[in-house]
Amino acid sequence: MDSQDVCHALSITKRTLQSYREKGIIPFSNVGGKFFYRESDMAAYLESRTKRKEA
Repeated sequence: MDSQDVCHALSITKRTLQSYREKGIIPFSNVGGKFFYRESDMAAYLESRTKRKEA
């Protein structure tokens, strides 16, 4: 996934995504000056941010 895909999927701005990269919140790869993200990493991030309802 590229930055635009991630921003759309997470409903965040490019600046927020940059902040997540700087803080190490979301793993990424940089190829030719463009950032890429694994779908599995995005799924893991979303799972970690999901609040579970206690029974």
